[in-house]
Amino acid sequence: MFDSARKVWIVSGIDDKRYDTVFLDVDGTLLWVDMDVEGYVEDLGSYSANGPLTVERAAGPVWESLRRHITENINYRTREDLAAFKQDNAEQTARKLGLEAPSEVLGEVADRRIRFNPYPESERVLEELRSLDLRLYVVSNWDVLLEDLGWRDYFEAVVTSAVVGIEKPEEGIFEEALRVSGRFDEPERAVHVGNDPVSDIRGAAEAGLDAILIDRKGDIEAPEATATLPDLNSLPGLLGGR
Repeated sequence: MFDSARKVWIVSGIDDKRYDTVFLDVDGTLLWVDMDVEGYVEDLGSYSANGPLTVERAAGPVWESLRRHITENINYRTREDLAAFKQDNAEQTARKLGLEAPSEVLGEVADRRIRFNPYPESERVLEELRSLDLRLYVVSNWDVLLEDLGWRDYFEAVVTSAVVGIEKPEEGIFEEALRVSGRFDEPERAVHVGNDPVSDIRGAAEAGLDAILIDRKGDIEAPEATATLPDLNSLPGLLGGR
């Protein structure tokens, strides 16, 4: 049923629910991630040993590096191991491009040129959710540094696959979020919000959680979703019963 007043698709009886704990995905839900390839070339072009470093030549290896980080970060469960992996990843990319830069420069540029782009409503919505006395937790397959975004204080804790050693949609990461939040025996008081129909919605549902889908393009099929929203704007009203 579509509620035109709130511009939200109600898939099941969420209006009768009273949650006090909200798990939030990050990439694709609160923000989107991309690479500043032009900035990477600007920073490291002077270190090229194979002729001019162009955006066209750098784009493939740089994006491959980002994908490698996303898919393999789960294997490195301490800050030290994850930092070493990220450094090695930056150096692999530099070798492919024929860059002869100091290791510390490669690592710094790789970190700085990943761009985390919050959706326009994200920060306001986080503030509104906190004003409703909801307890917020990140549940993510991505090791986003919330401190860099100024968002750390919005969240009680961060549960990431790299630390837990389990990725969404596996139940274990949601179970860990329930344990950390003190809701392991009361999963009905928690709800997960995410944009992926498998990792977020099906994974949460199989762990016994209600799940709200953020479908920004309006083309996702997720029958397990408790509700589907076009963005985050309606989330505080939905969870606050307004």
